[in-house]
Amino acid sequence: MEVKKDENSFLQNMKHENKQKTKEEEENEILKKRISSHPLYGLLLHSHLSCLKVCSGDFDSPEIMNTVDGLALTKLSLHSDSPLEATTSELDQFMEAYCLTLRELKEAMEKPLIETHRFMDAVYNQLNDIVLSSSPP
Repeated sequence: MEVKKDENSFLQNMKHENKQKTKEEEENEILKKRISSHPLYGLLLHSHLSCLKVCSGDFDSPEIMNTVDGLALTKLSLHSDSPLEATTSELDQFMEAYCLTLRELKEAMEKPLIETHRFMDAVYNQLNDIVLSSSPP
């Protein structure tokens, strides 16, 4: 008798947990839709992809730039026809802060790469000058 009571209790708990998970999943889906339809979503996506370009170490590559720009434009065009819903100020603030943070992250990642490129260019120019000055006329 006690075992059946425990089994019933366990089954009821499982059903309750499944209902909670379903409710959480629905809430997550609603939140995802709100974020993806937000007016700043395209900028957020573009900022994120720009960071990925820098991380690839080949941010000057036309192939990567075209791919990223194409993806960003595709994503922007997907939501350009969607009506602009009233957004909560918390979501607005989050999107603005996230875009700003990604832009600052991109700049912070680019800075050492730019300095490295400048240094390598200077070394190359110096070596080129040495080679040219030491070659016989």
